[in-house]
Amino acid sequence: MESVEKKSVVPSSIDPYASIRTDVYVILAALLVAPPSEDHLNVLRKMEWDEDIPEKMHKALGALRRASCDYQLAVVQEEYNRLFVGLGCGEVIPYASWYRERAIQSLPLASLRSDLLRLGIVRKEDNHDSEDNAGALCEIMALISQEANNGSYETQAAFFDRHVASWMMAFFKDVESAKSARFYRVVGSLGCCFLESEKEYLKYGSNDRVHAERRRI
Repeated sequence: MESVEKKSVVPSSIDPYASIRTDVYVILAALLVAPPSEDHLNVLRKMEWDEDIPEKMHKALGALRRASCDYQLAVVQEEYNRLFVGLGCGEVIPYASWYRERAIQSLPLASLRSDLLRLGIVRKEDNHDSEDNAGALCEIMALISQEANNGSYETQAAFFDRHVASWMMAFFKDVESAKSARFYRVVGSLGCCFLESEKEYLKYGSNDRVHAERRRI
């Protein structure tokens, strides 16, 4: 029993992290689905967060806030286009199907669409991009992680493991090391750091489960 109790110790930064994870998904989605607008950069320049979040996340968010001040909008938009626009033309191909099978719109996309149907999530009519785009997946995780949508721990963890953790770390590392990346190098670093934090958080589950663990310790 003693060894089990030791394993259930919960990091003190879990609660502050839980309060920002949806926002980070929203930030990453906005930066990946399309070139950012001036409004997006202004939001990044004014970001604030609880300093009790994990130190690596604190540093990554701080770096993104500084980068949003250092780079002008036109520069960031041009960089986005060089990195992601044009299938086979951009430096990084931001699709799960490509990273998992080196093909576009393959089995990972079919699997994702099946899970989205079960979750009742449908693509907007004016959106013609594949659902397995990195930005779209961040949007979906933001949606199911919102308390108002009652996304259970099990639902979030299963979707993350199946459709995000399976490839997106490699994607963010490629963004981080891309030749054209300046502003987006920081985005890639944040993405890597965030996925590591998500894996850790999802080991402990929802806040209710975390509090239950704390009562047992």
